[in-house]
Amino acid sequence: MAPKRLLVVANPNASRVSTSLGSALGALFSAGIALDIRRCLSGENLRDLILAAGTDVDGILIGGGDGTVNGALPALLEAGKPVGILPLGTANDLARTLAIPTDPIRAAKIIAAGHSRRIDIGRVNDVLFVNVASVGLSVAIATAQDPDLKKQLGTLSYVSAALRTVGKAQPFKATIHFGDRHESVSALQIAVGSGVHYGGGLKIAPDAAVDDGLLDIYAIGIAPIHDLVALAPGFIDGNFAARDNVRTFRTASVLIETEAPMPVNTDGEVTTETPAEFSLHAAALEVFAPA
Repeated sequence: MAPKRLLVVANPNASRVSTSLGSALGALFSAGIALDIRRCLSGENLRDLILAAGTDVDGILIGGGDGTVNGALPALLEAGKPVGILPLGTANDLARTLAIPTDPIRAAKIIAAGHSRRIDIGRVNDVLFVNVASVGLSVAIATAQDPDLKKQLGTLSYVSAALRTVGKAQPFKATIHFGDRHESVSALQIAVGSGVHYGGGLKIAPDAAVDDGLLDIYAIGIAPIHDLVALAPGFIDGNFAARDNVRTFRTASVLIETEAPMPVNTDGEVTTETPAEFSLHAAALEVFAPA
C-alpha cells in the first residue's frame, strides 16, 4: 500500500545527502506524501527519534548509507513500520541487494509505489547487521578507511584501503561451529552474510539472498599475496568454489571462536569481538522495494 505519511530520518554526514536528498523529498511530496523530516545526530538520538516520531506514520524513510541503516536497525525493528531507503551513502550495499537505484528520484518513486517485501536481519552477539559481518582482513580495511577519501572516491576508497592492508594481513586460527560440525581453519578472513552485497558491491555468495533464512559463510585460508590477488573475481561474484584456500558454508546459526578475542566488523563498522555467536531473524524487517 502506498504510504500517505513518512517519517524521514536523514544522516547529515552521508556523502550524497547535500546533493540528492532534496530532489528525492520533492518527488515524494509531489506524489502526495506528507513528510516529517528529521536529522539524526547520534545512535542514541536516532533510536529515541524513531520510537517517538514513528508512531503516527505509514513508514520510516532512512536517508544515508549502510551505516545509517545499521545504526537504525534496533529502533526500526521495534517500531515495526515499513522502511524506505534513500541510498545516499558510499557503498549502499543493502540498496544494491534490493535493486533500489542510486538515482534519488527513482528511489523515491519506489517508496511512493508502496510495494514491500520482508528481509532477514543478522545478529552477532548483541549487534544487528543487514549485510555482512566479518573477522580478520576486513576489520583492518575498515580501520584503514580515510573518511575524507571515502567521500571523495566513493567505493574506490575500499579498493585503496584494501591495497594498503592486504600485504599486512595477519593469519589467525578459528573454529567454526554449526549444527554437529566443528571446522578448524587457519584464516586471513571469515565473513558471514545475512544479505548479499558488502564493500561496495562485492558478493558473499553467488546465490545468496536477503530473505532465504540462511547465513552464507566463507573462510579465506593462508595464501601467498599472488593467490590472494587471484581471488578478486570471487569477491565480485561470490564464487570461490574453485579455490582450494577458501571454504564455504551455509547455515541458520554459527559460532566462531578464535584463540584470542578478535574484533568483528558489522556492515562496515567494528562493533563486537569473538567469540562471535551468529543467528538470523528471518523476515524481520519490511522494506519498500521494487515489485
